[in-house]
Amino acid sequence: MSKLTRRELIKWFGASAMASTGLLGATSKAYAKNTAHIVIVGGGIGGASFAKYMRLANSDVKITMIEPHPTYTFCPGSNEILSGHETLENLTVNYQTLKSRFNVDVVQDIATEINYEKHQISTLKGQVIDYDKLVVSPGPDFDYQFVEGYNATLAASDFPHAWKAGPQTTKLKQQIDALPQGGTLLISSPRIPYRCPPAPYERASFVANMMKNTNPTAKILILDSKDDYVFKDHFEHYWKKHHGFGTDNSRIEWVQAKKGGIVTALNTQNKSVKTANGDIIKADVINIIPEEKAGRFAIENGLALGSNWVPYEPKTFASKVHPDVYVIGDMVDSPMPKTGYVASNQAKVVAAAINDLLAGREPGTPFITNNCVAMAGEDYGMTITATFRFTDDAKQKGYATQVRTSAVSDNPYTNRIRAEVAKNWQRTFRKDMFS
Repeated sequence: MSKLTRRELIKWFGASAMASTGLLGATSKAYAKNTAHIVIVGGGIGGASFAKYMRLANSDVKITMIEPHPTYTFCPGSNEILSGHETLENLTVNYQTLKSRFNVDVVQDIATEINYEKHQISTLKGQVIDYDKLVVSPGPDFDYQFVEGYNATLAASDFPHAWKAGPQTTKLKQQIDALPQGGTLLISSPRIPYRCPPAPYERASFVANMMKNTNPTAKILILDSKDDYVFKDHFEHYWKKHHGFGTDNSRIEWVQAKKGGIVTALNTQNKSVKTANGDIIKADVINIIPEEKAGRFAIENGLALGSNWVPYEPKTFASKVHPDVYVIGDMVDSPMPKTGYVASNQAKVVAAAINDLLAGREPGTPFITNNCVAMAGEDYGMTITATFRFTDDAKQKGYATQVRTSAVSDNPYTNRIRAEVAKNWQRTFRKDMFS
């Protein structure tokens, strides 16, 4: 492992973390009986980021991650699989580096129950694991109740949402590739909050670009449960130039909520959906992106307090009701968008906070950024940066927010550079957690 400088650690954690015991060696070690044991539920972006940065902050703690799968497939970048610009293989990583370089014990199992009083977590295979600190980052679950006739079984078969990269992504690509000439792809976009807000429109854009060459008379219909969306000006600018958006011959049509965009039911027999205003719309391929809620593990273990999202203490992301438990990622009821970048930065805040608490220090004041990139095509990128400053104002759920979005440009070089920035950002982001 390369040596990290004081400046790099300050950049990642803040000055308070610098009093920790130092960096790890690249080999496994035996732990003393009084060594703090930190257990992580979930090996996605939030869990993996926490494991790595907790180890960078503290070489002495024992870290265990409970994750049911031997590999992880990134959702960021998976829309490009549908257009043939990316593969699942390129987006899939394993946990070997976390195990060998960062000395994380990865338990391939499913966490089932937390005993808060005993500080123990049980697994499906019957293990009972003691913890001193518990970090819960299982990601979101899908909430199918808002579209009558749609469910997880259908999503895993003929009506994939592909909002979790994997077999459903492959299935949806096969359906799009088999779309008849002049056929219609229907995409239903959910209400906020959901994972990666610009992704439904990025999906439509990439598929439309492919269809321009392979199926030029095909149509993409976006039925939206919202009246606006992030990067709307960018996507529509690009679609007008390349797909005739807004004309009678547009390859892409967007229907906002107040004009009939809310999908309320799916009819699998005749491949149609029903909207809130009573319209019946048929399509050759139907891609319903369901609404989301906190992961089942978090809800069943009482972390959501009866709601769909998990409340938290903003300064440390500690659970509001259970001591020594921390919650990060898409399941958290925060003012931050549900993106991988936010989950990763929340994980770093928690790593710094736990390291401070173990050393008897007051955790520092967090400052979190969200740098989101998207592409309308291989030659057109866009960016948005949001900053979240800790505040005691309860109305802002703990964080004051500022947002800056890249301006629409007709300069092809600017748009190409932004696209390359987006591609490099994704590659760098993936490497940050798993290498």
